[in-house]
Amino acid sequence: MYNKSIMLDVEDATSKVTATENSRNSYRGLSILGVVLVIAFVLVVSFELVYSGKIYPGVSANGVYLGGLSQAEAEAKLASATTTYSTAILPISYNNSTVRIPLKQLKLSYDAKVATTAIQFGRTGGTIDKFHAQVRALVGKSTPVVSFSFPQDSLNSYISQIADEVDTPAQNATLTFNNNHAQVTPAQTGKRLDIGRLVLAIDANLGQTNADTIVAPMYEIAPSISTEALTAASHQADSFISSPVTLSVNGDQKIIDQPTIISWLSAASVPAKVASLPDFYPWLSMPEAKISLNTSYINAYVASIAKKTDQNPQNAALTIVNGAATVFQASHNGAKLDQVDATQQITDAITKAGATRLLTLKVAVTKPTISEDSLNNLGIKELISTATTYFPGSSYARLTNVRVGASKFNGIILAPGEQFSFGKFLGDVGPEQGYVPGLVIIGNHEEKQYGGGLCQVSSTAYRAALLAGLPINERYNHSFAISFYTAPFGVPGVDATIYYPDVDMKFTNDSGSYILMQTHMSGSTLTFDYYGTKTKSGKIRGPYFTSGDSDATKPSSTVFYRDVLDLLGNVIKTDAVYTNYKSSNDYPVKADATT
Repeated sequence: MYNKSIMLDVEDATSKVTATENSRNSYRGLSILGVVLVIAFVLVVSFELVYSGKIYPGVSANGVYLGGLSQAEAEAKLASATTTYSTAILPISYNNSTVRIPLKQLKLSYDAKVATTAIQFGRTGGTIDKFHAQVRALVGKSTPVVSFSFPQDSLNSYISQIADEVDTPAQNATLTFNNNHAQVTPAQTGKRLDIGRLVLAIDANLGQTNADTIVAPMYEIAPSISTEALTAASHQADSFISSPVTLSVNGDQKIIDQPTIISWLSAASVPAKVASLPDFYPWLSMPEAKISLNTSYINAYVASIAKKTDQNPQNAALTIVNGAATVFQASHNGAKLDQVDATQQITDAITKAGATRLLTLKVAVTKPTISEDSLNNLGIKELISTATTYFPGSSYARLTNVRVGASKFNGIILAPGEQFSFGKFLGDVGPEQGYVPGLVIIGNHEEKQYGGGLCQVSSTAYRAALLAGLPINERYNHSFAISFYTAPFGVPGVDATIYYPDVDMKFTNDSGSYILMQTHMSGSTLTFDYYGTKTKSGKIRGPYFTSGDSDATKPSSTVFYRDVLDLLGNVIKTDAVYTNYKSSNDYPVKADATT
C-alpha cells in the first residue's frame, strides 16, 4: 500500500510539470505569430506608403518600365518612348528576304489612358485580387499594358508585297503522252502567307524594343491531285490513248493524235473506299484520282472543224426583166456539220472499249430559201410600190454616198413576216465600202462623217414602204427641215433619218409574199421599186404645216396622213404622222467641216 501511494504522487507531479510546459509553448507561439503579423502589417503599410500615387513595380507598357512612377511621370515617359519608337524599323523576314517597315508608315497612335490603366493595376477588385496582383508586380510578373495601335490598312502594301513573293499555287499532278503511255508529271505543294497570324505577330511586337525579326508565318496548300493518286489511276488514261482517232469530213481526213486526246482528259479527286473498314474511319482512306474525258474540249475541237466545213446557202440574186423576176446570179447549197453527233462519235470512240476509231462525220446539205426552182413560189410577180426623191444641188461627196448606199439595197428580198431594218442591211459605213466624208447632223451641230447623205436613201425606202401600205415600225425625222426631202410635196415631213444603231428605219413585210427591192439612181434622182404580190396600197395626203412655214431657220410642225387601201380602193386604215422641226440655226456647221 505504501509503494502504490508513492507512484501516484509521482504521476501527479509529472502531469503538472507537462501542463506547465505546454502553456509556456502556446504563449511562445502566439508571441511569434503576433510578431509576424505586425511585421507583415508594417510591410504592407510601408509598401502602400512608398507606392502611394505611384505605379506598382513590374508594370510595363510595350517594354517601357513604369514601376514607381506617378501617372504624370508615366505619361511623360510613354510619350517620349512613343516618339523614339516611331522612328524604328520593324523587320519581317520571308523566303530569305526581309521587308523593313518604318513604323512611322503604320500611323502608330498612343493610348493616353495607358498611364491610368497602369496606376490602377493591383488597386482594383477584391482584397485577394489586389493582393495577388501586387505579389505578381513584386516578382516582376505583372501583365504588360498595351499602348500602341495602328490602322490595319496601313499594312496592306507591305502584306501584298510579301504575299506576292510568298504565295505559290499548288500544282496538281498532270498527264503527258510518252512512249505510247500516259506519264505523270509530279504534283507540287503550294504555299501561302498566313495574313491573320502575321498581323497578330506585328501587334504583339509593337513597342518591344528588344524584339527579334518577325518571321512571316506561312502554311502549305496540298494539291487536290497527288502524284501517287494520279499514278495509280494512269491505267485509265492508257485505255483512252490506245490509238489515234481518224475523222472523215466531206472526204477529207483529220487525225486526233494521242497527245491531243490526253490533253482532253481531266483528273478529279474522289474519296477512297476501304472495303475492309467501315466508312466511319475516313482518316484511314487516302483520296484517289478518277480520270474522265472532258467533252468541252471535244466541243471546241468540233466547232473548229465546223468553221471550215459549214457554209451558208446562197440565195439566188433576182432582178426584174420585162416586169418579171429573173435570176441573174445562181443559188448555191450550203453545208452544216452535225456537231452534236460528231462530239458523241468522238467521245464513244475514245471511252468505249472496242469502239472503232475510224469515224465519218455527218455533214448535211442546206438549201437556199430562194433558188431557181422556187422562183415561181415566191410571189414576186408585179410592182407593188415605187418612190422617187430628188436632191439637185447635192455635192459630189453627197452624190457618191447616196449612190454607194443605194446599191446595198438593190436585190434585197424580204420574206413574208420579215422586219426590214435599214441599218442592218446597210452594214458598215466607211472608206473601205466606198463612202466619203459628207455633212451629217450630230448632237447640236453638223460635221463631216463618212456616209453623209445616206438619209436620202433611207427616206426613199421609207416612202416606198408607205406607198406599199406596209406597217412602219420605227422612223425618225431630221432635227430641222432639209430641202432635199421636200420634193415632190413642197412641204417637209416625209423623211426618215438614219444613224445606226441608235437611229433606224424599220417596217414589216405583211404582204404574205416575198418582196424584192430594186434601186435606180440617175443624176440627182433616186428610185426604190418594191416587187411582190399586191394586196393593198398606200396613199399620202399632205404634208401640211400645223405651225411655222417653209422658212427652215424657224421651228415648224407638219402632219401627213397615209391611207391604206385594199385592191378595190377602200380605205382600211389611216395613219397620221406628225413631225416637229427645230431651227436650222440651232445646228451650226463645225468650222473644220466647211472645207
